Amino acid sequence: MTELVSATTLIKDALGTSRGLVVHGKKTIAGIAYDRHKIVRQFVEDEDREGAIKWMLDQEWAGLAGAAMRGTQIHAVAEQFHLGVAPPEVEPLISPFVEQYRKFLSDFQPQFLMAEAPVYNFTWKYAGTLDGVAVIAGKTVVVDIKTTQWGPDDLDDRGNPRARPPFPEVALQLTLYRRAERVGLLAERKEIQYRRYYVVDEQTHLEPMPETEGGVCIVVSPKDYLVVPVDTSERIWNSCRHVIQVARFQTEVSKVVFGPVIQPRAVAA
Repeated sequence: MTELVSATTLIKDALGTSRGLVVHGKKTIAGIAYDRHKIVRQFVEDEDREGAIKWMLDQEWAGLAGAAMRGTQIHAVAEQFHLGVAPPEVEPLISPFVEQYRKFLSDFQPQFLMAEAPVYNFTWKYAGTLDGVAVIAGKTVVVDIKTTQWGPDDLDDRGNPRARPPFPEVALQLTLYRRAERVGLLAERKEIQYRRYYVVDEQTHLEPMPETEGGVCIVVSPKDYLVVPVDTSERIWNSCRHVIQVARFQTEVSKVVFGPVIQPRAVAA
């Protein structure tokens, strides 16, 4: 059995959290503290500082979990569409996303060759599950689907357009998937300290990764969809190799870079 680290985990390990996400997280917690000050005040009256901090962090994670659940549902519906199966019933909040994705399928008539496919690179020791390989506008491409709650005309509290996907990291993600060596059965997945791994038997039946001509990110909001070409060329693959090395420095090499403290030599009396 071979243990391969998730492609998205590699990217997070190497790049860390962007300043935009850090600011967003701080603003979220500050907003929760302001909007629900009565609850926070109760923690203060009880002299429960740790409880207040935990409660506010839990509120932020609840919001992130909701966004992740939305993405999971959209991906599940998309897979059913790709397989020619009637999609399952979804929550009312998800329906606008489904309709926009259905519109993309109607407008572009993509031919999906694979959907939710596990891919593996044994040379560089990573794996992942790509959303699809499809023929779109005459080209065979690896596909990633991103969702956002923001429409094209939504503004932030300063009156600026809301940031929407795709973000640059998707180029790394799709390039890693394009450079996979094998595609096949879903491997066992496990989480260790927030890092995802795939455990796969190299002797199981795996097919070569099909040839593709590039990458495309499909962005779906409740109000629109975007089909965005993504650079997955040799220059991005070169960056991916550096990302892999930096990620391994962060998680492995950095733990063994220091030797024992050097003590001063004893001075003879």
